[in-house]
Amino acid sequence: MENLKWMNDARLQHIPATKLNFLQKLVFDTNHISDKEKLPFLLALANKAQKEKMQFTKDETFLIIDVLKDYSTKEELQKIDQILNIFHEK
Repeated sequence: MENLKWMNDARLQHIPATKLNFLQKLVFDTNHISDKEKLPFLLALANKAQKEKMQFTKDETFLIIDVLKDYSTKEELQKIDQILNIFHEK
């Protein structure tokens, strides 16, 4: 995703910016770091979310996924689907 237009989508106006920023980093910012750096990055991100007691409701989750898909490239859609499949397996 070249820009952050998805975060300004009117459908997301009731979701706190901290949650949207967290997702931006989780899904898209990991593209720019090496595989060796991903685990420490993800652990730090998870730790920050835990400290801030960040949780997503089911409604927020489904809405965010729909919005992300509207703004994603084909490759990004594949990555989103991979992430969703991991969570569905658990």
